Amino acid sequence: FGSVMVSLFWSFANSNFNMKQAKRSYGMMVATAQLGSILGPTFVNRYSNTLGIPTCYMVGASSMLTLQVTMWTYVKMFGVAEDKKEKEVVETKEEDPKKKNKAGILEGIHLFMEHNYVKGIFAISCLFMVEVTIVDYTMKVLAREHFSTEYPCAPHDEITGEAMSCWDADSNSATGMSTEATQSFTAFMGLFGQATNTLSFFLSFFGTSAIIRKLGLRTTLLLFPSICLITIVVVRMYPTLHVVFAAMMILKANSYALNNPTKEMLYQPTSSNVKYKAKSWIDIFGARGSKALGSVVTNAFSTSASELIDKGSLVGMCVASFLIWNARFMGKKFEEFTETGYVVGGDNDEDDDDEGGYSEIDENNQGLSKNVEMAVQQNDAKDTSCGFYGDDEIGVEEEGQSGSEAGDDSDGVNGGMSPKEKHVVELV
Repeated sequence: FGSVMVSLFWSFANSNFNMKQAKRSYGMMVATAQLGSILGPTFVNRYSNTLGIPTCYMVGASSMLTLQVTMWTYVKMFGVAEDKKEKEVVETKEEDPKKKNKAGILEGIHLFMEHNYVKGIFAISCLFMVEVTIVDYTMKVLAREHFSTEYPCAPHDEITGEAMSCWDADSNSATGMSTEATQSFTAFMGLFGQATNTLSFFLSFFGTSAIIRKLGLRTTLLLFPSICLITIVVVRMYPTLHVVFAAMMILKANSYALNNPTKEMLYQPTSSNVKYKAKSWIDIFGARGSKALGSVVTNAFSTSASELIDKGSLVGMCVASFLIWNARFMGKKFEEFTETGYVVGGDNDEDDDDEGGYSEIDENNQGLSKNVEMAVQQNDAKDTSCGFYGDDEIGVEEEGQSGSEAGDDSDGVNGGMSPKEKHVVELV
């Protein structure tokens, strides 16, 4: 659900909102989503013991059903931009003799490999998860050590005298966390979820749209990777549980409030194929792959918390530095494309040749070069300053000759040549 439905929602939003509407509305969308992130864990923590886990699952399933009904109502009321485009294509189909081949299931990968702009969106959408995974695992390791020390596992409970489940009698050592430590760790993670989503809600509701409108998308893109770099440096300098907790809360909240809306706006100057096909590959496989890459880093340095902080923070700083460079590149390209009206993956990327390859020779023009033919067409235009006029096109007054002189020259060297051949000779 998290991989597919969220990606499709943002694809739908990018297809139906222009840039002005996106700046005004995307922050509110993210803020509304955070309300669900706050209410969901709060409901489970409060009613899971009284109502039971199956009832909580039923409430969650009902919420997803409500989502489908809401989307169906929206489409019925306002329509979909893609449907309007399809109607326009059907109306103009008879006038356009060229037919495009239907895209295959690998069209998203093809678009990703072909356009650097799509690669840049991938980097902004996914690579920060490498940093978040490293810091998140570091926080959990420190929290586990903290609560295991505060509530150590012993062979027998001091109050009841019963054997503790975390103690292995055969090896005579602790194999897990005590009941008190597990409960404290669970409460700690619940507090983390509520604090993170609450901070993200306020940032999204009050800050996202205002920041984008005031600073512009190009500058806003630089904020999140810069925050990531500063946060990881602070974690490296002060590797305590409270500092890592605050760092993780800042990273998560700003990824929702800043990174998500801005990276979705980057899809504005792209075609529908990029918005749906390439985006689905990026959000589903790219995001999971980035988390897996972060897990590889944490697994490589998981022998101790100090080594994880030392080596993992270096990896995080390298990734953050690259994302800052990528954000500058993407901000520049975004402004360039929006100003010129260029559409990434659109009709302006297609070759003139029907088979997809470009040919310098025009078969319909007796083997003449296309560049020469273009020059001939420009030469024929009378209202261009770049045209070269033939002898038969220049007036007597413009040539500075008398009528008789002009008549004598007309039967000269070029007399037996066609006008098109004359232009080719003159250009050569």
